[in-house]
Amino acid sequence: MKKDLNEFLDSGATLKLGPGKWSEAKESLSESTNDLIVITSKSCKEFISNIPTKYILVIKEEPSLNLIDNYFDEISKIINKDNEITYIALGGGSVIDTAKILSLMIANNIKSSKEAIDKSNDNNISEKSKIICIPSTAGTGAEITPFSTIWDKKNGLKYSIITSKINREIILDPEISISLPEKITISTGLDSLCQILESTWSKKANKKSLSAASLGFEYLNKNLNNVISNPSDIKSRQDMLFASFLSGVSISISNTTLCHSISYPLSSILNVPHGVACALTLIEVIKFNSFKKEEFLKNTLQAVNVESSELLVKKISSMLENLNYKDAIKPFIEKIEKNIDKLLPLTLSSRASNNPVTATLIDVEKILKNSLNYYKK
Repeated sequence: MKKDLNEFLDSGATLKLGPGKWSEAKESLSESTNDLIVITSKSCKEFISNIPTKYILVIKEEPSLNLIDNYFDEISKIINKDNEITYIALGGGSVIDTAKILSLMIANNIKSSKEAIDKSNDNNISEKSKIICIPSTAGTGAEITPFSTIWDKKNGLKYSIITSKINREIILDPEISISLPEKITISTGLDSLCQILESTWSKKANKKSLSAASLGFEYLNKNLNNVISNPSDIKSRQDMLFASFLSGVSISISNTTLCHSISYPLSSILNVPHGVACALTLIEVIKFNSFKKEEFLKNTLQAVNVESSELLVKKISSMLENLNYKDAIKPFIEKIEKNIDKLLPLTLSSRASNNPVTATLIDVEKILKNSLNYYKK
């Protein structure tokens, strides 16, 4: 395992993996002279006791332009700019993304989320304060990615704020995720699955991203069903956290592709859980990418250890069936169908450009409708 950990770490990150690692870290934090700012969720507040915090921010939803600006105003009032700050992000992807964005804004003297988006596009901001990331879900891999998702809820758009250099201590402690509800375990697991698969067929894939994706799929495939049927299995929870971390490593290099691009308006406008929204078109996108040239999926076939796109579809379909994916997407099918004309213009974001086969809106409409019809059966 140590070889696996070291192989995928950038110079700006350290990684601790195993039960009790967060408890050990909390002991050292009690002696810290830095101002400690904790960002967490309501369900994770129990894990932040006995930390001498300067400020605790409990978030309830994904980071949006307005929310981030409000959080920034709150924190700006209480920080002492002469003191060093350490951010503690304990929670899911939204918690960690919020911490990453706020740390960039405060350290780089950025006054608004829109300014952060603009400056990050110029590759002009870096993490100057340490962020301790303790993911509670095995899903986004946000603890290692250089980008943070931020939503424009009003217009149904998603942006990324990107750091040129990370400064993180990552703690993967399965004791944090052991009580995760089944629905969230499934949705975040689906997000990891999609990130891993999309990273393998992305135009930007390279040796390192493919190595991370292959190992990530191995861990996910062995453990995803078990964390559903045996949620208190600490080893499976740990291995799922590691799979999620690896999915984050892989998309940090390759980025996601068409499944994620199509998912964004489904989540931002219709509130379809992110992983559920991504997985909706997974099978149809595999078919779309292999329709004319199976060569586009050669890395995916190798990562999943199957010999053809047909066997790949069969393998992934079986995984989704075992997770009762049809039950997860069923409550949203009618809403998606009714709003498809509104959703379509928003489905081809920059992530779609990473897909090996260029998709038009006509292609996306067909992919969406075929996917919805399949899960309606």
